[in-house]
Amino acid sequence: MVQRILWALILWVGLSSWVLADGFREQFRAAFKAGDLPGAEKLLTDWEKATPNNPDLYVARFNFLLNKATRTNNIPAAPAMAATATTPARPAHPAFIRTSYDLAVMGQATAALQKGIALAPERLDMHLGLAKSYEMVGKDAELLKTLNDMLESHKTNGKTWLWRDGAALPVAENFFVPAGIEPFASAYWKQPSDKGLEKGRPIAELMMKYYPQNSLGYFNMGVYYAHLHKTPESYEKMQQADALDPTDMSTLMNLARMAIELKQKDKASEYLARIRKLPNGGPAAADSFASALQKL
Repeated sequence: MVQRILWALILWVGLSSWVLADGFREQFRAAFKAGDLPGAEKLLTDWEKATPNNPDLYVARFNFLLNKATRTNNIPAAPAMAATATTPARPAHPAFIRTSYDLAVMGQATAALQKGIALAPERLDMHLGLAKSYEMVGKDAELLKTLNDMLESHKTNGKTWLWRDGAALPVAENFFVPAGIEPFASAYWKQPSDKGLEKGRPIAELMMKYYPQNSLGYFNMGVYYAHLHKTPESYEKMQQADALDPTDMSTLMNLARMAIELKQKDKASEYLARIRKLPNGGPAAADSFASALQKL
């Protein structure tokens, strides 16, 4: 989708991408990157004594604690195993890294971000970082509450959203904020056996409620209904998304597929003609529907 995330929430992915000023932040960054965790921890203590109301202190503390909480385990590749009388068959799997988190330390990390948010409620990066931290440990209710509180407080506090280091959002709010929220819904759509659907739906509803002029809420509600095999409802939401973002490949592909399913040959042909005009694979994408369209 045109409005899919093209940036990374860098609050939790490491300090190497921070734009830092001289002083405590720079010293902390240097110590952290060098692996001097005792030194980094001391700098956090000194920083808090010097400027306890600096929201970036709590971003740094969150990163420090997230690193402390993270556990990785290298899992070697394993061949397929046939079933036995006592064990089921096991498919082969490649080597991978399993990540887990110390929940007590993660609680300290989220508490640090909550302090930062209390100081600077306009800092979108901290709100989304807090939501991500809940996603990482499977706290679905807390994730949803964080997103809801974030949007409702913004509606009432009259403050302009800011990004990392208190900078302005890099693009317009109507684009940027829904694009930051959508991955949380998408993660639920990808869960096996559709078990995450009812957890993803309220996130899509939040996008529609607070950013009704952005297509992402409608698109994600369309995905929700598609998973439930409710084609008419999905089709309606995808059409609403299309009205707001008429050059989005993902929306048009879904609309073409559903028009064919609903035996609306003229509408399907219209969507495919629009897909064909899109760059980056449009003609090939349109051609993939040719056989199904001919059968109508």
